[in-house]
Formats: sequence, C-alpha cells, structure tokens
Amino acid sequence: MFARVAFPLALPEALSYAVPADLEPITAPGVRVRAKLRGVSRVGLVLELTDDPGCELSRVMSIDETLDPEPLVPPAILSLIAFAADYYVAPVGLVARAAVPTQLLRLPAPLVHVGPRAREVLTSAGTDERRLVERVLAAGRVSLARLRVEGWTLDALRSTLAVLEARHAVRVDNRAPSMTPGGTVMAVALAGLDPAERQRRVGRAPAQGRVVAYLEELDRPALEGELREACGCSGGVVAELVRKGVLRRFQQGRQGLPRRWELAPPAPPEHLTSHQERVLGSLLKDIGGGEYRATLLLGVTGSGKTEVYLRLALAAAEQGLQTLIMVPEIGLTPALAGLLSARFGERVAVLHSSMAEGERFAAWERARRGEVDVVAGPRSALWAPLRRLGAVVVDEEQDTSYKQEEDPRYNARDLALVLARQQRVPVVLASATPALDTLALAAKGRLRVLELPERVSGSRLPAVEVVDLRGEEGEPGEHGQRFLSRRLRELLAGVLERGEQAILLVNRRGWAPVLLCRDCGHQASCPDCSIPMTVHRRRGALLCHYCGHRREIPNVCARCGGAVLDHVGAGTEKIATKVRELHPAARVDILDRDTARSPAQLVGTLERFATGGSDVLVGTQMVSKGHHFPNVTLTGVVNADNLLGFPDFRGAERTFQMLTQVAGRAGRGDRPGLVVIQSYHPDHHAIRAAVTQDAKAFAEEEMRYRRAFGYPPFARVALVRFESASESAAQAAAQAAAGALEPRAEGLRVLGPAPSPVVRLRGKWRFQLMLLAATRAPLREALGRVVAITVPNHVRRVVDVDPQSTV
Repeated sequence: MFARVAFPLALPEALSYAVPADLEPITAPGVRVRAKLRGVSRVGLVLELTDDPGCELSRVMSIDETLDPEPLVPPAILSLIAFAADYYVAPVGLVARAAVPTQLLRLPAPLVHVGPRAREVLTSAGTDERRLVERVLAAGRVSLARLRVEGWTLDALRSTLAVLEARHAVRVDNRAPSMTPGGTVMAVALAGLDPAERQRRVGRAPAQGRVVAYLEELDRPALEGELREACGCSGGVVAELVRKGVLRRFQQGRQGLPRRWELAPPAPPEHLTSHQERVLGSLLKDIGGGEYRATLLLGVTGSGKTEVYLRLALAAAEQGLQTLIMVPEIGLTPALAGLLSARFGERVAVLHSSMAEGERFAAWERARRGEVDVVAGPRSALWAPLRRLGAVVVDEEQDTSYKQEEDPRYNARDLALVLARQQRVPVVLASATPALDTLALAAKGRLRVLELPERVSGSRLPAVEVVDLRGEEGEPGEHGQRFLSRRLRELLAGVLERGEQAILLVNRRGWAPVLLCRDCGHQASCPDCSIPMTVHRRRGALLCHYCGHRREIPNVCARCGGAVLDHVGAGTEKIATKVRELHPAARVDILDRDTARSPAQLVGTLERFATGGSDVLVGTQMVSKGHHFPNVTLTGVVNADNLLGFPDFRGAERTFQMLTQVAGRAGRGDRPGLVVIQSYHPDHHAIRAAVTQDAKAFAEEEMRYRRAFGYPPFARVALVRFESASESAAQAAAQAAAGALEPRAEGLRVLGPAPSPVVRLRGKWRFQLMLLAATRAPLREALGRVVAITVPNHVRRVVDVDPQSTV
C-alpha cells in the first residue's frame, strides 16, 4: 500500500511513500505522517491511499511514522484541497498548508541527547566527533538548529551524528509536532511513594514540607504556578522535590476557550418583517434535506440579511447540524462574533489569521471535535473540519477579499459553493451589491434569488447627493484639490451639533499618497517598487504599502535638493486632522490597517464608535460594509474616483459596490440618513447608479461593456505573471510562455506579454499574459502548456485563475 503525501511546500504534486505493514492499520487519508524528503524529516498530510505509486518501486521511500491514531482532516476538506489544487493550478502542498493549522505540519527541531557511551567514545573519537560529543555533554541536550547556528554544516552533522548514534554516544530525538490546542503549561503531581518514604526524602525542609502537604490535601495534580503561589515557595523548591523523586513534572494543555474579540450585540428583534419571514421560510426547507441548493440573498443595506442567516444557523443546530458563516474581512468578525455568542453561547468558533497561533488552533480543534455549532470568519474559516455541515453562508459575497492574493490563489466564495455541492447542503450568498459573476449565475438558473427589498426599521434608504469637485475651490497648498467640499462641511457641522455621528470614507491610509518636489516634480518612490511612497505623519516616515520599505520623511528633494516638498493628496490621517481643525471638540477616530493592527485595537475603535465614544469615524473600506451604527446619519465619500482610475476592468464594479455599501451605513436608526459622494466624474455610470442604489440598473449597463470587450462574466480569465530581479529574464520568460501557446487553441485570446501595471514590486520586475476564453477547456489546455515550460531558477511564475486584480 502506498500513501500520497502532501508536504507544506511548493512541490508540483503529492509524493508517493510506501506504508510499512505495521503502520497500515492507522494510516488513512487525513492523518499526518513523518517521512524524509531530500534527507530531511518532515510532516506531511496523507491525501489518499493507492496501490500504484506512479513511479518505479526502487525510488519509493517508506513512511517513518504515522502521527495520528485517526484522521484529523475529514474527507470533505481533503476533497476540497484536491479540487482547489487542480482548479487553481496550485501546488497541493500549499493548499494543504492553507487548510491545516501551521503547528500540525511543523516538525519541532530535533534534539541531540547524551548517549550511554558518550564518555567512553571520547577516547577514540575523531576530531569532529569529539567536538560534537563534548558540546552535547556540556549542554545535556542541544537542538540541531543551534548546532547549525554554531557553524556545523548540514552534511557534516548528518555524517557525524550517524557515526555517533551507531556507537551510542548520542541519541537524536525527532519529536512529533504538538497536538495540544492553545499551548501547554507545566503541572506537578506526587510521585507514587508511600507516605513514610515521602517524608524521609523531604526531611526537615519546611518549604518542601508545605508543598507535599498541600498536594496531599488537594488530592490531585496542580499547575506549577498555582502550587508556588499557594505555598509561597520558589521554583527551586519544586525542582528539588522533582530531583528527589517526590514530585513528577508533566505538561498539560492550557484550559479555557480562545478570546473571540466580540462586540456587544444589539438585542435580537422580536419579530421578523414579512419579507424576512418569506425568505427564511424558503431557506429552512433546504436544511437537512441532503440536497445542494445555492441561493443569492439579495437585500438592500439594513434589510436584515444577518438576522435571516442567524436563524437559519439556529435551525440547523436544532437538527444537530453545523453552519459555516464567512465574512470577507477580519474587521467584520467582532460584530458577527458578538451576535453568534448571544445566540449560541460557547458553541461558536471564530477563525482568522490575526488570532494567536495557539488560539486559532484551539478553535480549529474544537470544530474538529464537534464542540461547536457555528464556525465563522474570513477566508481561512472555509477549511474548518466540520463533520456535520448543514449549511454554508457567504456574507458580502461580492467582496474581492475572498480571493487570496498569494499562493495558493483561491477564491473562498467560489470554493464555498464547491464545498456545499460536494456535501449536498444549501449555501447562501448574501449581498446588497452582488458580483456580476454571481448575477450571471443567477441569470443561468444556477442560483435561486430571494430578495429583501426594504429596511427592517421601516426607514427609507438614505438620500444620496453627488458633489462635483470640479466646481470646488482648491484648498491652500493642495494643488487645487478640495477634500472636504462646502456641502460636506456644512452637513458635518449639523450632524455634530445635533449629537449624531458621521462616517467619512477615504480609500487611502496614511497622511498623503505622494511626496512631491515643487521645484523639479520628483516623487519620492520606493526603491524596490515602481510606485510612490506614502507619507505617514504619525510615524514620521515614508512607507511603501506594497513591500513595507520605510525611510524618514526628507527635508530636501533627493534629486534637485529643493526644500519645498508637498504632501499631495489625502489619506485617513490628513482627513481626520482636517475634521479636528474644523471641529476641535469632535472626537475623531481612524479605522484602517494602521490603527487596527491587532484584534484588540480593532474592537476598541469599533466599540468606542458603537457606544458613542467618538463622533466621526474616518476610515478606508474597512468602514464601508457590515457595520450597524444606528446613530450615524451622515456618510461622506471623500473621493469616489480612486478605483475608477485603476487599470482593471472591474474598477467600475468595485466603485459602485463600495459607494453603495458605505451609503448603507447611514440612516439605520430612527433618523433619516444622508450620503455625500464627492467626485470629479459625477456622470460616470457607476456613480449615477450609486445615487439610486440600484444594483440591477448598474449591472445591466456594466454587462453591456463586459460583453462588448469579452470580459467576465462572459469569459474565463487566467493571469500568468513572471517575476525576476532581472528585467530581461522576466520578459524573456513571458515571451517563451506566449510562444508555447502557439498554435493557439480555438477560442483562446491572449493579451500580452506586457509589463504588469505595477511593473516592479518588491525588487522584482513583472511581465504578464492574460488568457481569456469563453469556456474553461481552452483555458486549462493553455495553462497546461505554460506550466509545462521550465523557467530559470531566478524567475518566479505566478498562475492566477479567475484573478480579482490584474495589477
């Protein structure tokens, strides 16, 4: 029997290993194994068992150890891993790494211990052998990683250790990866001695006597920290008792559930609206039926979509089934976690990448053990090992954050549909502004559409005004730009005077996106990327938002030495400062990736605004969707044109979605809301549609453009990019890929090779091909040809199927 094993590496496929006869009973798909890869022990995941290794038997190595008595990863997730690797042309090991907690696939550094014949061997050992034995004797034990740091080469270590192990001078301990969620703590217990012997070993040491008496009275093991605090003793006292054999030390898993960083939820409504009742009734018919059904829940902002799917999850739990609820961004998890906690108590697990590794693993393990009814979170929640899956919900399904922009480049929304189909359960895609791809599926009958056309409060959608910035007088020192129009300033003053709240959307973080020399026109650019660096005044630095390069804000121009440097444009910092200058008494908060670097910071900012602790929230798109702030009566969009000028065919779609979503934050309470959109292109169809918040009207006009140019949803797309520190190497690789596509398959269009819109990123030059076809078959055939080409070691090939960004 052979096992196909995926290692968390960018290998093109899973590798075949022979399963020793004694391991066959416990080796199954979904278990972890330890095996050697290029001479190094690694942990891998068994994807399948087979009778055919797919290569010569002489080349097949054996598994060293099966680490789990039962599969950790259920068949549904294994199937999803295989599908994602195939569809997205991604290394299966990288998909497995995305699906399984990091610590499960990470082998702790091997330890070298003193062997029973270490001192005897010293007398006849060679130079390297003597040096290594003396090092181990001095330390008692030492990791291979430490020895590498101290100058040993890997080859020298392998050969020397092999000799010393054979002579029993050292022992190498290849430790298994931890399966303890949340980490471990040290505990102690009384050793199995009779009372008289115990007392004899303790002797007259009073502190040791207190420890023994405490444990005898407790009649159970104790955490070492708890013991030392209760007995008023030091760690040395405990260590001495362990040395005497009176106590035994051991590690145990931390107790307690991971923090979910919840926002206090509003009280659930006593009654649903008639539209909610109708929609929920339709969805409930699908729970427990054993059939796949996909539904688009199309509801205006504030229509109560969340309440519908919360009740759907409750109904699934009543039948003993679990629900997966996905949101696009970590910023939306605190509010969702609070709502779920109020309904499900502790039977909720939240999974996202900002959690500490131990917390995330603890939540994953609770899901695996069936201890939760709901798993919620962004992309990573997709891989939760739910064995009783009953329903899948994808909230804000249109959001491009569901697409991972690093390997493996999967779209969690699309894979949620695949997961639901494979598991024969219903899936709900919820949105006020559905993606055009989703609307196209609905038009083909592959999605049922259920609508919530009204807000639950009975209030109307907020009125929307467009301010033409071309008619606004420029602000001093801002190169003719006006960031807060006269109308927006007037409305903001009224909101603050009435004790209401406002949200201002600025789709750029930092102080200003460009530092410009007024004398020569030079822009301060990143040395590793072909983009300007952003001015961050709070940090006193120029930052590249792509690679993280940082330097101090200069006083003179690097090109001409000029001393007049302008901070051109506005980010969240500048807009917040301008609001404070206009209204010194106003409490202004910023919500962006700079101010929400941890879950605690994120929750703190949202909680302050939700409870009235701040008056104005200035933020990036993190403020534009999913939040419910009833006291917000004004939403201002500082510049609606940022995405329109982006070199991407989805620019208009994203603009409409963002404007409509942020508009929906206003007027959700008992007072009417107003939205002000500032733009230099007020007649653009995306902005016109946002004024009426008519998703269908926008889709009709945008679809005509997409059909004319053959863009999705009327074509399948894949982007193939080549990156290298050498511009000529990246360009040559792209040209070779284009040549491999000749003769072209029928129906295949190729755009490029051409420089990427951001031609240099993180020190790498980038050239790309865009492949388009009406159906998937010619696209897959073309990708197969491209992937078959061998690229030089210094060139990286990136394959992005169904890209959400062509930049």
